[in-house]
Amino acid sequence: MANIKQLTIVLSMANKKEQEALKVYSEAEQQLTQLKQQMESLTQYKADYLLQMKPENSQQVTAVKLIRLQGFLAKIDQSIFQQRDVIAKASLAVDARRKLWAKAKQYCDSITFLIDKQHNEVALKEDKQQQKLSDEFAMMSYHRKQRQ
Repeated sequence: MANIKQLTIVLSMANKKEQEALKVYSEAEQQLTQLKQQMESLTQYKADYLLQMKPENSQQVTAVKLIRLQGFLAKIDQSIFQQRDVIAKASLAVDARRKLWAKAKQYCDSITFLIDKQHNEVALKEDKQQQKLSDEFAMMSYHRKQRQ
């Protein structure tokens, strides 16, 4: 089994990798949140634009105005569709980065478990050695008393 110093070095490197993976994951989540906010803004802009374009009772809508409106709405819809695609890809990226971070964290936890196990083994070995010395001392004291 590897000694505790070696495992501590490996744990230190693994912790750095885990922190980097967490940073990348967090940045991906922030980007996804921003993309969703942009999507919401686009959707809200379209709704607001449609409200503004409602004709008043006395105002008539011309064919030219209607064609321009239709073209503009088509561009907004296309932007919304593209944004949905970007969000879907970003969601996949976030999931992949979360999995990488989870794997790095699991690796760190495994090394920590091994270090704890080795510390426990060392402590148990020391306790057994101490008990053995105590037993030997007690036996020697008993034999000395018997001789006297």
